[in-house]
Amino acid sequence: MTERAAPPPPPWLSIEGVSRRFDGVAALKDISFALGAGEILCLLGASGCGKSTLLRLIAGVERPETGAITLAGQVLSGSGAFVEPEARGIGFMFQDYALFPHLNVADNVAFGLKGRPRAEVQARVNEVLTVAGVAHLADRFPHMLSGGESQRVALARALAPRPRLLLMDEPFSNLDQGLRETVRAETLALLRQMQVGAIIVTHDPSEALAVADRLAVMHAGQIEALDGPRQLYHVPPTLYVAQFLGAGNVVPGVAERGQIATPLGVFPAPDLAQGQPALAFFRPQALTLCDLAEGAAARVLRHDFLGAQERVFLTLEEGGAPLQLDLPATAQFRLHERVGLRLDPAAVRVFAAEG
Repeated sequence: MTERAAPPPPPWLSIEGVSRRFDGVAALKDISFALGAGEILCLLGASGCGKSTLLRLIAGVERPETGAITLAGQVLSGSGAFVEPEARGIGFMFQDYALFPHLNVADNVAFGLKGRPRAEVQARVNEVLTVAGVAHLADRFPHMLSGGESQRVALARALAPRPRLLLMDEPFSNLDQGLRETVRAETLALLRQMQVGAIIVTHDPSEALAVADRLAVMHAGQIEALDGPRQLYHVPPTLYVAQFLGAGNVVPGVAERGQIATPLGVFPAPDLAQGQPALAFFRPQALTLCDLAEGAAARVLRHDFLGAQERVFLTLEEGGAPLQLDLPATAQFRLHERVGLRLDPAAVRVFAAEG
């Protein structure tokens, strides 16, 4: 007799049909998703899309009007239940770190351990400060710390009570670019070492793509898409997601017999109705230069030096669609130069043209 496979474990965090309004305006609309134990999820979206509100609902700082929030099988909000923030076992790391200015580093980290034996508190403070790489700063006060040091101390404080989940609201936005990447990598390594799952809010697509196990793109109070970063970047389900995650080109066309024809080629459009206006989307990297006789003709409008590469801005001679092309920084062009372009058809996504 064949043995049945064990059912998958239940999600660590479950959000089901959560909504929230402020002054009659919907901040979140019917949000649902699940998070696995130890998973790192990024909430990505423009300002005002509801990212921070969702974080506050999970933390218990705000109450949802509808829906339920469950963590490790315990209902935190919903069905008449509401667990206060301090009893949820959830850590919250703020954008400005919110370190207490009158407490030194060690006492800041110990703040969330009140009520425990002194020896246990001291041992835990020493442990998280060491793991976070800031044990040598234990006696310093917040005003004596650099931005990177403040971030590490804030992370140590959030992890000290051994939270079941860590919520982080724009945790790296106050750091300079070079330091941001270093601290971000250290933070992820620390979370994985301590096996703590996290939800990280950011408005920076490159950061979200680098950090997340899964990525939720939010728009107007709803989750527009949720999937792995690579999947969302290369196979975006909507044009909004495609454009929000990075630079791209859009060329119009019309659906005819399950495909659309553009100056750059003919591409499948099986889901579009006959005669329906459509848009072909593709990244700048999907374009390459070729002989004029072998590709679509375009003219160079300008080119920007970006360090490792040159971004060339062009316009198609047929139809006039603006395009971006990424090339090695050694490439050189003349203004209004005429060039040929070839497009990798596998990199094209076709969407219905809204409106």
